[in-house]
Amino acid sequence: PASTPISPTSLFPSSPLLPPFSSSAAMLPSLSRRVLSSQRRLMSTVAVVGSAGGIGQPLAMLMKLNPLVSDLRCYDVVPVNKGVAADISHIATPAKSTGYVGDDEIVDALKDCDVVIVPAGVPRKPGMTRDDLFTVNANIVKTIAEACAEAC
Repeated sequence: PASTPISPTSLFPSSPLLPPFSSSAAMLPSLSRRVLSSQRRLMSTVAVVGSAGGIGQPLAMLMKLNPLVSDLRCYDVVPVNKGVAADISHIATPAKSTGYVGDDEIVDALKDCDVVIVPAGVPRKPGMTRDDLFTVNANIVKTIAEACAEAC
């Protein structure tokens, strides 16, 4: 049996680097064409909790670049987080980027969020036992979970 060729456009119909998918629409099965033409983009409010850290900063940047994100909220306990959010806001996408700092702003950061991503945590320091590390990070997660329960 002859196999149906798969074009890059059928795999990635919204990629700006590929030619318009209408030119290769004949290659797509009619069902796929119907589904792709009727898809609606849903915009989301996303919070990155721990956005000033080594994992949180690039993660927040990737969320800002995501075309499905309309509102990005960056939260961390360290004061530099407002600067991180300001830097991320300069990425040319329609998504709004806002920074939140401190325990008193966590509920505002999480208010009505569709997605909450938590890269927050403390790395293990010299002399720290695994139990100590677990206790510190468990308290961080507890605080975030309580704020999510209140705000989301």
